[in-house]
Amino acid sequence: MYNTIRDLIESAEQPFNIIEEYAALSPKRKVLLCDHFFSEGRETYESTVKLLWPEATHKDMRKLRNFMILLKSKSH
Repeated sequence: MYNTIRDLIESAEQPFNIIEEYAALSPKRKVLLCDHFFSEGRETYESTVKLLWPEATHKDMRKLRNFMILLKSKSH
């Protein structure tokens, strides 16, 4: 995955991007997260986001929420 220690250090210095993290999830986890948001409600969604990414802020959660709404609207 990382060719050198320098690559590892540089990757750790990158800012957290919740959309990239979401894209890296397995399909089952993506479906779970979408189900929690669209079916279970905001509180369950936020708990799941915090479980997956403890460093996520409310701004990150809102960004991911908007992204998932956009994906849903484009898929239909």
